[in-house]
Amino acid sequence: MPEWSRNHLENLDQILESLQWLIQPDTVLTELPFDLEFLSRPDVERLVEWSRKSVSKEELAAGKFTLNKPMIRFFMQKTFPDLPPDMQKEKIDFLDRELHNLLKLNAFETVALNTENLDKLVDILNNIEGESHFDKTKKRIKIAISLKWLQDKELMAILSPGTRQYVERIGMFYGRIKKGENVSVRDIGTYHTPPDDIKKIIDDYELKVDFALLGARQDINKAKQKFLNDPRFGPLGFIMEAVNRLSVYIDEQADEDYDRTELFKDTIFIAIILNYVQDPYVKKSPEANKLIQMVLPIYSKYKELETL
Repeated sequence: MPEWSRNHLENLDQILESLQWLIQPDTVLTELPFDLEFLSRPDVERLVEWSRKSVSKEELAAGKFTLNKPMIRFFMQKTFPDLPPDMQKEKIDFLDRELHNLLKLNAFETVALNTENLDKLVDILNNIEGESHFDKTKKRIKIAISLKWLQDKELMAILSPGTRQYVERIGMFYGRIKKGENVSVRDIGTYHTPPDDIKKIIDDYELKVDFALLGARQDINKAKQKFLNDPRFGPLGFIMEAVNRLSVYIDEQADEDYDRTELFKDTIFIAIILNYVQDPYVKKSPEANKLIQMVLPIYSKYKELETL
């Protein structure tokens, strides 16, 4: 998996710069359904991911098995247990043809279940949309951060009931996609946001999101200038200042100067980095994995606290 630039700090700086124009507060609710449809993964992509986990690393390296119709049928039964038999058969036949087409194999040739074929399929599928890996990562993070902001309880409290329900609906579909379901814009539906709500969303964006993104970029630039590497988390270790402040807040020992705007900034920054290091297109490092293990429980605890 390619690295797009010299290090994570440069990637994050580019992502934050992109978010400043990718998230448009006046149109965000119109764009999100189409963004969510972008996130929906085709069945063949999920089959490839499942296949890699269905056998041991040794069996995969040796190409001991074949990705044939019985294997695809087993995948379908596990993934879509409630699908009627006729529709399952239709999907099985389609996936079998799709594998052969993507790998440029004749219909009678076998598809070896090995690392080479799966890596080739991943590479083809990752580029099928005509966007780079980095563009897709930016889009994924845009969706995650937009929803985190729109679902913030202070903003939700001042929006009209219809807009609140639509934000909750988009959040529900986002959860379904993260579970592996495919959705379309038609499934999500459309909504005409009242002008008063659009103004409230724009004002809240300027107060919190714009501030959070600018502050995060300043923190990254400071880290880049100092060239600091945390012994545990590498170049991403600078985020631990925000994590420590959040941890203190959770323990109800927050400083009085740590107001809601600063809290929001820190949680947005942490959410961006967590989404970045967990993105399927990001090349993992031992430091990134350690960071996930350290930060995710604290961030999850914060989210639970905020829903009380």
